[in-house]
Amino acid sequence: MTRHYHLLATLALAAVAVPAAAAEPPAGKTCIGNREIKEKRMAADTGYFVRTAAGWWHNQTSCPAFGQARSLITRSYNDRQCRGDVVDVFDPFSRITFGSCPLGAWEKVAGPPPKGK
Repeated sequence: MTRHYHLLATLALAAVAVPAAAAEPPAGKTCIGNREIKEKRMAADTGYFVRTAAGWWHNQTSCPAFGQARSLITRSYNDRQCRGDVVDVFDPFSRITFGSCPLGAWEKVAGPPPKGK
């Protein structure tokens, strides 16, 4: 019986290990929780960057409405910013809306470009 048990245990471990080893790492993150965001930077020419405890992330979308002193409202039912979510870009003081853009995937980066560039 112990020989059958060892064979069964070995097969079970192999069944779990093979798919895990064959899986490709994701090219980017699909979502970032709003509560994870410690800092954000937005500009029309460089894009949207956020800093989390895991480092800096760049959203792979192009949005001419992004700007340094602007904020986002995420049109989503969860507390995350996910690929495909539509965000409204607005001025937090005047409440003027500058447009809406869909978010792309999140890519880990070393950091945002220097301010003013």
